[in-house]
Amino acid sequence: MQNKRLILIMGVLVLLVGGAAFIAGRMLNQKVGPVGPGGPLGSDGRSFSVQIVPAQELPKTPPEVTGSFVERKDNTIVVSSVPLDAGGDGVVLESGGGEGESLTPKDLPSGPKVEVVVTSETTIYRDTTDFSKPPSAENETIQETVGEGTLDDLHSDSMIRVWGRKSGDRIIAEILFYSRPVVVKSPGSQ
Repeated sequence: MQNKRLILIMGVLVLLVGGAAFIAGRMLNQKVGPVGPGGPLGSDGRSFSVQIVPAQELPKTPPEVTGSFVERKDNTIVVSSVPLDAGGDGVVLESGGGEGESLTPKDLPSGPKVEVVVTSETTIYRDTTDFSKPPSAENETIQETVGEGTLDDLHSDSMIRVWGRKSGDRIIAEILFYSRPVVVKSPGSQ
């Protein structure tokens, strides 16, 4: 009896995880928005896009690694890298009904774990971009802003970008930027 129940529970869990992976994959490929009570974001004619202009303080070159924070050991952090084609902005879109799917760094596909060494010469920035207002137009541009950051602010939902140089299997960070996933509400949402 318990074996049948365990198999049933495991089957339901596999279906739920598979469904969540499918929705996250579709969102990351920007084919559809999250599914809410009104259907995919934009199906009611209220679609929008937000273009983020990178902060002047951040390098124009691609980072050595982008991913989610895993752990910290003194001045070394471990990052679960995100493949370049997977995105990794940490931006969550919410449907007009306020019931959007929540996409966190843990929902992103992950690559290998990378050790990042932070030295006294590493510049650490945190994301200070204001996403509190819903977009006012279909296509809006938001200027990314940064402030001084510290390793003590990192936690399991932090998304990290690192610019630096590779040294064996590690990256010696010159610039480390971290952000938290944000919620962007569609126009007309409360």
